[in-house]
Amino acid sequence: MRKKSHILLGRYLADQMSEVYSLQQHRKAFCLGNIMPDLKPSFLTTRHEFFGTFDHLQNKMRALVEKNPEEENARVYWRRFGEVMHYMADYFTFPHNKTYEGNLAAHNSYEAELKNRLRECILSGAADSQLEEAKQFESFEELVEYIRERHAYYLESPRCIADDIRFILRVCYQVVQGIFQLCVRKQFHMGGQPAVTV
Repeated sequence: MRKKSHILLGRYLADQMSEVYSLQQHRKAFCLGNIMPDLKPSFLTTRHEFFGTFDHLQNKMRALVEKNPEEENARVYWRRFGEVMHYMADYFTFPHNKTYEGNLAAHNSYEAELKNRLRECILSGAADSQLEEAKQFESFEELVEYIRERHAYYLESPRCIADDIRFILRVCYQVVQGIFQLCVRKQFHMGGQPAVTV
């Protein structure tokens, strides 16, 4: 996805978590995280695709679950959370998958159209109808399995921009909710302060 698409998606996801005070205090860091992977030199050598980066991304996701953003540097926590969401969105963008056979020009053209259609979907309010009720993940492994299953299903589906938007919105929403609910549950069971102030 294009940087503008990642920022727009980051803002939309933050809006869906309006009750999370810490995130609302650090929205800019979260949105910055959503574009950071495209600003790093590794962007030129590491493709943002599922089979090349998901194992590494799981470590970053687990770190988010295990840390309380209020006990760490909250700005850094939310920036790292945004970075995870960047990769998650790219996993469900056709040119970032092994099934894509187009060249760089076609990749750029596809992402330009995706940017315009995603913007229209979010700004018109149509994105809300794409979401499903937040799942209750009982474990980190269950969240990881959900992502694997969704990606396998995505690869079997016919590719089009409308489907990419639907998968991006649905999966990213479940992942942002899932990581945070697992984090809150872990903090609660450890007897610490809850990671969320409502």
